[in-house]
Amino acid sequence: MRMGLRPATGQMTGRTEEEQMIKLAIMCSDEASEERLLNCLHGEKDFMVQGLIVIRNVVNELDKGLAFINKMIGSPPDIIILDGIILREAAALSLHPILEFTRKCDPMRAIIIGDRFIEENVIAMMKGGARGFLLRENLDGEIVKCIRVVARGELWLCTKLIGRIFDELIRESHKKLMLKSPTSSQLAKMKDISRREMEVMSLISESLTNEEIAQKLFLSAKTVKTHVRNIFEKTGIRNRVEAVLLYIRYKQGSKTDE
Repeated sequence: MRMGLRPATGQMTGRTEEEQMIKLAIMCSDEASEERLLNCLHGEKDFMVQGLIVIRNVVNELDKGLAFINKMIGSPPDIIILDGIILREAAALSLHPILEFTRKCDPMRAIIIGDRFIEENVIAMMKGGARGFLLRENLDGEIVKCIRVVARGELWLCTKLIGRIFDELIRESHKKLMLKSPTSSQLAKMKDISRREMEVMSLISESLTNEEIAQKLFLSAKTVKTHVRNIFEKTGIRNRVEAVLLYIRYKQGSKTDE
């Protein structure tokens, strides 16, 4: 018979009670939003709000907001819950502090609460570290689940967004890829590829990741990443798909020459 016993603090897990908590920072645009959010979080014993601020007017309270951000940099929370209104106004006023904040607090994840979301903006925010996008109308029923999902390192998208985001990502990937067949110039440059780099290209053509290639060749993942970068620079290819096409075309030519 299995019993759902929780280990005592500091026993078995080796972690203190504070380390087991999900540490939160919250930035709201008004007191009503603050009260509503805190009511939603009330009773969640593994949540700890380590910073909270209300910014009614970004222009007038910029210094107050920057002081809060600097405090968070000194002791980063696991997750920052940010009102989309503040983010939009802050980005319009001065984008640099936001980018600097996300750079310095890289492990921290962000949840954005908004009335509506535009696909392109969501993707841009995801690249900047945002991992949760929650409609304000769904706040009461979903914020706790959203926090737990994001804390696990996963992505939370409201149902209305999922299909639109994937469509936009597909469109974006198509624009970036614009795949081209290997050129004669690129094939000629294959003579500059070392034996080890050729082994890496061979494994890339088998859809192996850098980590899997590292295990296969008894190398570090960092070394494999360096080999991949060198391959790209030597041949002028832009991505792994083009690397596969170039390798296969090169091998086809080698067989023809035999």
